[in-house]
Parts: sequence; C-alpha cells; structure tokens
Amino acid sequence: MNRQEVLNEIDEAMGLVPEWMEKMPDPELEHFWGMQKWFLGDSGLTVRDKALVAFGAASATHCPY
Repeated sequence: MNRQEVLNEIDEAMGLVPEWMEKMPDPELEHFWGMQKWFLGDSGLTVRDKALVAFGAASATHCPY
C-alpha cells in the first residue's frame, strides 16, 4: 500500500489525519496504521470501550497518553 492509500484509510476511519501521523516515515506509518486498524477492528468491545481500556492502561503505567 502506498502512502496516499494509507492516509486515505486513516482519514476515512478517523475523519482526519493527525499532523503527527502525517510526519511519520512511510514504513513506520504503514506499520503503525496496520496495528491501529487491528485495534479498532471488529471484536466484542466497542471502539469506545477499547479507548477506555487503552486510557486506563496508560494511566496505570503513568504514560503521557
């Protein structure tokens, strides 16, 4: 997948492409978006619930999330 296709997918899924993602090098952007698509993909949890779990884990580890 080329860079523009990845950026189009991000925009379609999130409604925008965050500036920090636009600045990622191509291989890193493609890898990162692949993980995010998997994370946001279909499962027993809603996207909101997944975000709350991620936020809770970041808080528990004192991550500047």
